[in-house]
Amino acid sequence: MKRLVLLLPLLAAGCVTGSLSNAPVVHAHYSKEVPSDIDMFGPHGVFVSVTNGVVDAETQPPAGDDDLSFWFSCTYDDAGLAVKVVVLDDDARRADTCPSNAVSCAAWDDDAVEIFIDAEFARLPDSRADGGVHLRHGGEFALVANGAANSDYSGYPNTFFRVDRKHLAKKGTANVWWSGCTMPFTVGLPNQAESSKLTLYTFYVPWTAMGRTSRPDRIGFNISVQDDDGGGRRDHALYWVGNPKRPYSDESAFGILVFDP
Repeated sequence: MKRLVLLLPLLAAGCVTGSLSNAPVVHAHYSKEVPSDIDMFGPHGVFVSVTNGVVDAETQPPAGDDDLSFWFSCTYDDAGLAVKVVVLDDDARRADTCPSNAVSCAAWDDDAVEIFIDAEFARLPDSRADGGVHLRHGGEFALVANGAANSDYSGYPNTFFRVDRKHLAKKGTANVWWSGCTMPFTVGLPNQAESSKLTLYTFYVPWTAMGRTSRPDRIGFNISVQDDDGGGRRDHALYWVGNPKRPYSDESAFGILVFDP
């Protein structure tokens, strides 16, 4: 993994962060095209590991970067938000809980990536309180390593549409509210042995799936990677930021995603 190790200083330097309401900030830049993979390793990329991320208190910390770490970047177009994530996992792409065609399953018990959106910027201590009324402004969207998906804890359950990495904005039917894809990541890697440890997850969430008709200036945002090393339930859950006791629903501890003009 020499190439990846050499990239780490660049990723740390390129992480665009700041402070609003004492929360970490990441920026999304405008792009009409599907974002390039290099975005994750350049000035718009963020690297998250057990050293600088948050581990869900219900799981054990990863043993190191090879055990579990990830990079992510965000872009947007006129219709919605695109998020790309590359996961480094030495036991990659394990999924024994969710069938590959599922759109409602326990994604968090397989290798999976989840993004969390607070588009009303309410920063509530529990986004799922009050009967889940606030979830219509986003909520949780998950992609599993085998292509399954889950958005049960959003305002738009069972509305996932599978696409390929070059057609994220495509809608298959009128009731499709978000889309994405999962695949091995091989760009720029010297051999298959290394690429077998990396998985690319790509999300596209339209403004309409955030309860909006147009782009906001900023949203509450978080992202996690769930790691199932031996089958059964998850072993690790690593978040960009958050409250370790409830990193998935405590919006007050989310980071902030700012949409650059």
